[in-house]
Amino acid sequence: MKLNIFLTWLGLGIPFLTSCALLGGGSEKIQRAETYHLNSPTEWQELGSRGESDRTYRLPSGNKVSVTSFCDRNRDATLRVLTRQVLIGTRNIKVLDEQNILVPNGSGLFTHVQAFAEGKTLFLGIGIVKKSGCVFDFSLVSSQPLTANEKSSFLGFIKSLQYGND
Repeated sequence: MKLNIFLTWLGLGIPFLTSCALLGGGSEKIQRAETYHLNSPTEWQELGSRGESDRTYRLPSGNKVSVTSFCDRNRDATLRVLTRQVLIGTRNIKVLDEQNILVPNGSGLFTHVQAFAEGKTLFLGIGIVKKSGCVFDFSLVSSQPLTANEKSSFLGFIKSLQYGND
């Protein structure tokens, strides 16, 4: 039970940490991407917006995916720097896989990591996409190693992003 509560907190908290660390916190309103489209796999349950996330999904495994956008800050940071910002609050980070993502009219990076937070091992899929002046953070959070199917579905989800000149 505690692990489920922790994973829910972390799934919703990672985008919050990202916003605070990356965007500098404060009371200024964050400019979000207003209209963008994603094609989520049919078996994912959309949970709507939660915390700092624009959108949150529950996978059949119980793992969570969140998407957060911002269009007014830190657009010049590299994809790797933006990925590291998402990982603030975790320790003993081990990169298991890293690959560039091809997206129309943009650039992206997928990083699969194992990390520790509050004494728990986590497996994270992190996708960062820069597109049409905005940055999109995609996070997949799991207490177990990501399956090949989850990883493939998550990458397909990231690549489905339509925003701006698409």
